[in-house]
Amino acid sequence: MLRHITARPEHTPPRNQHPLFERAGIQAAQLWLQGAPLSMGEWRDLRWRNLVAGAAVLPGDEQRHDAFNQAFADQIGRFIALRSHAEVQS
Repeated sequence: MLRHITARPEHTPPRNQHPLFERAGIQAAQLWLQGAPLSMGEWRDLRWRNLVAGAAVLPGDEQRHDAFNQAFADQIGRFIALRSHAEVQS
């Protein structure tokens, strides 16, 4: 499930190549952070499936999926970093 999320910066795809899918990934992460009833991975995968439900399989779908997953992971990371920074400042 996490095989599409890159852990190393040299594997990160260029940003803004698929802005709609990146925005959807960010929104999915924000919703999960508000208290979704599923694990993070389950929620991410459910939101992806809902996003592409009914759409035909097209060339480039893997890159769009990667953009969604990376944006989701980045948003979770930003939240953790901001929360950690706020705790240090207190």
